[in-house]
Amino acid sequence: MKKMLALIMVVALLTCMFAGCGKQEPANETKEILVIVKNSTAPFWISVMEGAKAAGEARGYKVTCKTPVDTAEGSGNEQQANLCEEAIVTGVDCVVLAPVDSEAIIPSTKKINEAGIPIVNLNTKIADPTQYKTFVGLENINQGYHTAKALFEKMGGQGKIFIIEGSTGAQTSIDRVKGFEKALAEYPGIEVIAQQSANYSRADALNVVQNLLQAHPEVNAIVCCNDEMALGSAEAVDAAGRTGEIMISGQDANDDAVAALKEGKITVTSFGNPYMQGYAAVEAAADILEGKEVGEFVEVATKVVDLSNADTFKDN
Repeated sequence: MKKMLALIMVVALLTCMFAGCGKQEPANETKEILVIVKNSTAPFWISVMEGAKAAGEARGYKVTCKTPVDTAEGSGNEQQANLCEEAIVTGVDCVVLAPVDSEAIIPSTKKINEAGIPIVNLNTKIADPTQYKTFVGLENINQGYHTAKALFEKMGGQGKIFIIEGSTGAQTSIDRVKGFEKALAEYPGIEVIAQQSANYSRADALNVVQNLLQAHPEVNAIVCCNDEMALGSAEAVDAAGRTGEIMISGQDANDDAVAALKEGKITVTSFGNPYMQGYAAVEAAADILEGKEVGEFVEVATKVVDLSNADTFKDN
């Protein structure tokens, strides 16, 4: 009888071991959140991806970050479309997406939605709000407005400017330019004498601004949709021997831009808190996967940065 009871206990123990009795695996252990951003080289996007991975670790999700390899005009959207196709094939659980082109990405987002994969829209709005569960990022019109207004104040409300746009079709660029225009309406003494895209690229901005300076040497300031283009503009201005004469504004307050600001090469920028954008986007994705309520817009605060607060702005 004792042998029989011992045998029953051994069988029960083995059954429990194979069935996983008493072992509580995290429900989200095998769930994957794919984060697709615009490139892997700009300091802003590197920080976004760092924040995304940190949130994934904190919430217990696998977070994979992917970006286009080639960021030349027109190529980024095609590569993002391919990454969206991969997401469907590999069966990720949620996609966090910062589109290169807000309109052109829609066919890809429709396929993701049809596959039953929720989308969190990060940083740059997808043109069709029905394509995503929530948008995480800045209010880019306000960011553009406050940064341009700070620059125009430093110009004394008078002068001629270039506007350097981001990638054509990117909603961040569209909205930031709207913010610039809103500020311009309050400063009738400021005149836009040239407006051109530099694809959010430092190298492109260098070439664009070099050409614009030759055509319009009377310019007093350059308003840029991100810091990388502000840094490229600063290189062009420096090459023309006009550093300190032409004011420059950027957006994002990345480390290179803040260093350039302290050196007098850039006049003003704004902190877009990229780390927190990535972190908050993955947190929103985790909440969606866990069936929690998520608002239509998760706003990450921005702050204008100049010499007065360049050393302390990240802690404010």
